[in-house]
Amino acid sequence: MREKLERIIFYLLIFTVPVQARVILHSWTRPFNQWTSAYLYGTDILLGVLFLFWLARVFKGSWRIPNFKFQISRSTSFWLVVLFVVSGVSIFNSRIIGLSFYQLLKLAEFIGFYFYLLHNLGKVFQFKTVLVIIIASGFFQSLIAIAQYITQGSVGLRLLGESPLSINTTGVAVFIADGERYLRAYGTAPHPNILAVWLFTAIFALYFLFLYRPSGGRDEKKITNFFQKYGLVLVYAVVLFAFFFTFSRVIIGLWALGVLARLLIVLFKKEFRQNQMLRRRIVTLFVISAVVSAAFSAVFWPQVSSRIHISAQDPAFSERVFYNKIAGSVATSHPLLGVGIGQFVPSFMSELKYLPSTAYQPVHNVYLLIVSEAGFIGLGAFILFLFFIFWRFIRQADFAKLHTFSFLIFTLSFLAIGLFDHFLWTSQQGSMIFWMVLALLNQAKSTL
Repeated sequence: MREKLERIIFYLLIFTVPVQARVILHSWTRPFNQWTSAYLYGTDILLGVLFLFWLARVFKGSWRIPNFKFQISRSTSFWLVVLFVVSGVSIFNSRIIGLSFYQLLKLAEFIGFYFYLLHNLGKVFQFKTVLVIIIASGFFQSLIAIAQYITQGSVGLRLLGESPLSINTTGVAVFIADGERYLRAYGTAPHPNILAVWLFTAIFALYFLFLYRPSGGRDEKKITNFFQKYGLVLVYAVVLFAFFFTFSRVIIGLWALGVLARLLIVLFKKEFRQNQMLRRRIVTLFVISAVVSAAFSAVFWPQVSSRIHISAQDPAFSERVFYNKIAGSVATSHPLLGVGIGQFVPSFMSELKYLPSTAYQPVHNVYLLIVSEAGFIGLGAFILFLFFIFWRFIRQADFAKLHTFSFLIFTLSFLAIGLFDHFLWTSQQGSMIFWMVLALLNQAKSTL
């Protein structure tokens, strides 16, 4: 019964990853700034309960921890420990000590989530069931996103953390096309880019279930194939349409490159090209993708054209350049340990005091943010952690299977997203997605 309850809570956690429901615990600056405040999320509570279940199983009624070895000197875990320790030491450079301790606690929480996933795959949850839950969550978010775009506002889901959305509200993500303001879809996430990365994850899950026949008996295959042929295709079209309503240029661009890469791999790799079922399915996905993309572009061409066009005067471009310069200056002035974990925005506020309150944000680059807050030692530990995860994946995964290439394309996309935005490191939802993907990548031998 306890194992079943833990499993239910885990799958509920995965389903609610993009849900923003939270309470504000404390804010260290005035006026209110979301990056200098502490929160308690609903997903924090679910994750805390899972940690208690995990600890109960680890101890098994004893205070002795059995077989809890990470082989620190030879595993990726070592570099996570280094990153955490350096982040903790960086607090000595902090302007707001309380904020740094809160951010260190959040880092510990996400690293704990990473280890929970790493050590409970196949025990508490199954990889393909996780994919199904992600698809269900993505479909639910897609319906909300489509409704938001149609109404150009909120749909009344405040209990799930839906932001108060309006095209005339300050701070809401909108863009201008033909002189009109248009709202980008949020779902229940705090920003369209975060919804986009969750739908991007759901699309990958759809690809995995659609392209690769699961094992099982004859009846299971018949049911699964029926769902693959009809249900998944319909869900994919809906999720893809909602994905486009986020108008997230980087993530949509990475999706398009990923689809093209998968098609080229099938066409040019002999063993895949000769697999008629696989070739038929990848062509089906490509055709559906092309049809939905063409239909969306035809109906919403002014909006699509506006988002495709990028100039040096575009705020999305100029602001990123501005933040990158600030991060570079911070990193060079505090090269070893940075300004302290969670301190980029307070440091920014202190150095440039007269900007509009909405201008005080983290640098839109995960790597520059880490080097600013934890120095080059922290960034080096993080990069080595990523390097050894991917090295392990390349050594252990079976590249005779298409889903190995697909998983690699998917996970590399997250590293690219980190070059253009910070939410994979600074937001509750983005961080959970990021650490979940890294954990599954590290367990490629079990998942693939």
